[in-house]
Amino acid sequence: MKNKYEYLGVPIDEKIVPFPNFGSVLLQHAREFPDKIALQFKNRNYSYKALLEECLSLPLSDKIVQLSFMSIENDLIILLSCLCLGIPFKLDFKGSSNLILKDLEKNEIQIKYFEPPYVRLDDKAFILNENYEFSQYNVLVASQAIGNAFKLFRDGAAYCPENISSITDLVFGVLGPLYFAKSIYFTFNDNPDFYQYAWNRMIKSDLRDAVMVTNHDSNHKNIFRLKNSFEQALGLGKLISPNGKGVVFLGFELDNDVPKGHCLGNQINDNE
Repeated sequence: MKNKYEYLGVPIDEKIVPFPNFGSVLLQHAREFPDKIALQFKNRNYSYKALLEECLSLPLSDKIVQLSFMSIENDLIILLSCLCLGIPFKLDFKGSSNLILKDLEKNEIQIKYFEPPYVRLDDKAFILNENYEFSQYNVLVASQAIGNAFKLFRDGAAYCPENISSITDLVFGVLGPLYFAKSIYFTFNDNPDFYQYAWNRMIKSDLRDAVMVTNHDSNHKNIFRLKNSFEQALGLGKLISPNGKGVVFLGFELDNDVPKGHCLGNQINDNE
């Protein structure tokens, strides 16, 4: 069982991410870029400071949280709040959500930028589609892996489809870019040089670092193709660059098409 968690010989108890939990990610970005857009939906924007305030203020500690992403803004904000506060939740894209954001009476909060919520790397983050259970560490590893692969530490924004229907959409479209403090746009912007990174969206750009990634059929010569993805690896999988080479994800590898690495969650009721 332990072998599946090793990556390049690094065992699971030797961590390869700089953050102790996802709440620390949002705290750092809100402290450094308070007015920068984090999420832009069709009818509302969230700066990094506003997103952090929203996440910390939601009264979720005594609730059972089930999310489906039938409503992207509603479920994404609640999901990020759960990750931030260390509240385990269930995510089932074929299920239903049980909380409505506007009906939640928010707590008054005071942001303490250097006192992140006490959430450990090994704490449970969520159960996906009743099949896999992920820790905070798994989520951080996958998010960091995507950002490193596509150089999201460089300037530029990110584009995500207006609908999220899989864990691949969520991690590639939102969690990876958020980890690297991108502005994520769910509405189309026709400036050809606006996006450094786009998930499942065709963009045209002369920027050196512009990246387009998709798992859809496409003949675009500059596209990165996700040939297959694995729910147990938070949507990571075999990715091919425009020049036909495989792209390395830090913390993930394929061994005879079997996923391994630090992003891998536990299979529920797996007795192996």
